Amino acid sequence: MKTFQSFRLDTANQCLWHGDARADLTPKALDVLRYLVEHAGRLVTPDELLEALWPETHINPEGLRKYIQKIRKVLGDRPHKPEFIETLPRRGYQFVAPVIEEITAKPLDLPTETVKKIVGREPALAELNRSLSQAVRGQRQIVFITGEPGIGKTTLVDEFQRRAAANILSIRIARGQCVEGYGGKEPYYPMLEALGGLCGGPGGESLVQTLAAQAPTWLVQFPALLKPEHRDMLQREILGATRERMLREIGEVLETITSENPLLLVFEDLRWSDHSTVDLISALARRRPPAKLMVIGTYRPVDVIVLEHPLKALKQDLLVHQLCREIALEPLGKAEVAEYLAAESSGASLPDGLASLLYQQSEGNPLFMVAALNHMTERGLITRKKGSWRFRVALKGIDLEVPKSLQQMIEARIDRLSPEEQRVLEVASLRSISSSRFGVASRSAVIDLEPEVFEGVCETLSRRHCILRSAGSEKLADGTVSACYEFVHVLYREVCYRRIAPGRRAKLHKRLGEWGEAHLKRVNEGAG
Repeated sequence: MKTFQSFRLDTANQCLWHGDARADLTPKALDVLRYLVEHAGRLVTPDELLEALWPETHINPEGLRKYIQKIRKVLGDRPHKPEFIETLPRRGYQFVAPVIEEITAKPLDLPTETVKKIVGREPALAELNRSLSQAVRGQRQIVFITGEPGIGKTTLVDEFQRRAAANILSIRIARGQCVEGYGGKEPYYPMLEALGGLCGGPGGESLVQTLAAQAPTWLVQFPALLKPEHRDMLQREILGATRERMLREIGEVLETITSENPLLLVFEDLRWSDHSTVDLISALARRRPPAKLMVIGTYRPVDVIVLEHPLKALKQDLLVHQLCREIALEPLGKAEVAEYLAAESSGASLPDGLASLLYQQSEGNPLFMVAALNHMTERGLITRKKGSWRFRVALKGIDLEVPKSLQQMIEARIDRLSPEEQRVLEVASLRSISSSRFGVASRSAVIDLEPEVFEGVCETLSRRHCILRSAGSEKLADGTVSACYEFVHVLYREVCYRRIAPGRRAKLHKRLGEWGEAHLKRVNEGAG
């Protein structure tokens, strides 16, 4: 691990960290950065970079400059006043920031802050453990962990990985992150990242030898692991290599390295995965030879649907043929929210109403729950002293306020919707004293939209975007039946409502009230 200012270059796992966030760099740009960091303090010419990283590949100087520009953008570096990479005109580049070498025991050790008690996920952990037990017996396992944003997919995987490493000393663990934009362009991106981590970890030299013998099309993707003469030989050997050959080679390698010790592969955010990675998961699931292999993939179902990603069809097909499992995470219950609060207060008693309030404001979404708790603490509404939670204001005086971080996340989703969908959400968010749900008949009239069209938009927002959900139907006073919907989270409704300008909000409320009065009047006249 090499650190410079607030960045950490994890050479073993082939990734760059800025604080606790992973920076977006393509593998080739990361190779350029790694080489410059490893030769910090001296001039590196373009010819040296090209020879060291891509000796048999033609990359013009302009292409190399684009990699440098991308690195500078990620680092926040300025060419005219560099803090990291200085350009020496007509000569090359020099990494000028001080570099500190860190020694770590395991490339994939979890940060201490992630090892926390998690609640409500023991059934999911038990199911993952059953899959791992089968994998250890040579029955390959493919598991998809799905759920809405903030439901705790990564937290669950982190905890399972921690337990697996503690219980099975011989297990090897590697993770690959699919990245928006680049993940869809670089074939096999998460698998390459995972392989890079394995090659840089314990037993890495043996894995490199196995790749050289069985998967040269994969080994050639890691020029830093090869000697120049070896690179020349591999380049000649893989001429004309096909996608099918790459799939076959990696399948054979994984079977070889898992013949004795189990391997856990984690692919995160598969909604951004390239199509080659989907083919890879399909091939690994369908191969017949035994392998002590477990593959976990995480993704949000709504994004897979909206993006029309082939992962959806693959998962359905694998489920039909019993070649995979799906663990769909659900929101936490009120009792589990209370359990979380108790764990955070070291078991001290909770003030009455705190768990119910937090559940009401988060509806059991772990990300929303933690954000709401922190937000109420920052607002001075609650406090924790000596491990105990205390209200600083009366419970009735605490209103619902969306934390800024969550507001930005929700607004980003709303901004991606069509103007018509945003109009529907506006009137859907109008508050009703009697219920949190709303009827199609009344709200469609407010914006002069045909009820059938309004209901169709609501169905789209329900099925494709998971912002609304069906809430049954209501029978109006004149005997007609109207479909009803509600927001999947109270915070979505609150954000949509607060986006409406005060003047327009008053106008919409007035029109809704007028519809109610006119509807009631027509019913009374009919009865008379």
